[in-house]
Amino acid sequence: MSVLKTAGIIIAIVILLFIIKAILKKTPEKYYKKARKCHQLGEKYHSLGDEEVSKEYYEEAESYRQKAQELENVV
Repeated sequence: MSVLKTAGIIIAIVILLFIIKAILKKTPEKYYKKARKCHQLGEKYHSLGDEEVSKEYYEEAESYRQKAQELENVV
């Protein structure tokens, strides 16, 4: 293998590791997005009359909001 190929592979691996880290990093924005989706599902099931499922989604949304607020307080 030539030096250029080896350097290219190493650079590709480093870039891939940075991308994976960015995807897996926990941020308040990611938790707020999950909370918003759960809240919307809760509204959907509420409008369909399924209060039990709706309540579960609302509670899940609240837990995501709390995690986001905890991360905001750390930063």
